[in-house]
Amino acid sequence: MLTIYNNQRMRIKHYCQLHDLIISAEIVDESVSGKNSNREGYMRLMEIIERNGCDGVVVYSLSRFSRNVMDTLTSIERMNKKGISFYSITESIDTSSANGRFFLTILSSLSQLERELTSARVKDVLNGLKITNKPYSNDLYGFDKVKGQLVENDREQRMIRKIVRMNKAGYSLTNIANYLNEKGYKTKRGGKMFYYSTVESIIKSKVA
Repeated sequence: MLTIYNNQRMRIKHYCQLHDLIISAEIVDESVSGKNSNREGYMRLMEIIERNGCDGVVVYSLSRFSRNVMDTLTSIERMNKKGISFYSITESIDTSSANGRFFLTILSSLSQLERELTSARVKDVLNGLKITNKPYSNDLYGFDKVKGQLVENDREQRMIRKIVRMNKAGYSLTNIANYLNEKGYKTKRGGKMFYYSTVESIIKSKVA
C-alpha cells in the first residue's frame, strides 16, 4: 500500500532525478505537525545547514516544512546566507532565483494568515458554546456531558494541564503521546493508545 509519506518520498526522488540533484540525506518527521518547529527532523536539518552540510533542501510542500511564516522565512534566510537553495515541489518554489524568493514570501504569509483566521473563527464559536455551558462535542476531553450540560472531569482536567505544560516546554505531540501511553492513561472513550492527533485535538480544545 502506498502511504502518504511514501508518496511524498517518491515525488521528491523524481524531482531530484529530473533536476540532477543528489540526495545525501532523507529527513522525515512522520505524524508531527508542521506548526511545531521544535521537531527532531527539523532541528537535525538546521544543524546540517549550520555546518554547510548540503547545497540544497528539497521539501514536498511548505506545510510539511513549517506552517509558521517567521520560522519559514528565518530558516530559508539562513540557507540563503550559506548559499543553500530551497525547493518546494508542491508550490514550485526555487529560491535560487529572485522570483522564487519573492513568491515564497507571499505564499508563506498567506498560509499563516489563513491558519490564524481559521483558528480565530473556531475559538470564537467554541468560546460562545463554552460560555453558555453547552456541549459542543460528545467526546470533549476534560468534560462529561450530564443532562445536556458540560461538567468538568477532574482527572482529565489534571491530565490536560500536564499535556499543555509539556507542549509549552517543547515536547513534540508524538513525545507527549508516547508519555501518556507509557503511563497507561486512557482516551476519552477508554482506549489505551494515544496518537499525536489525539494530543493535538486535546490542546486545541482547551480554549483560553
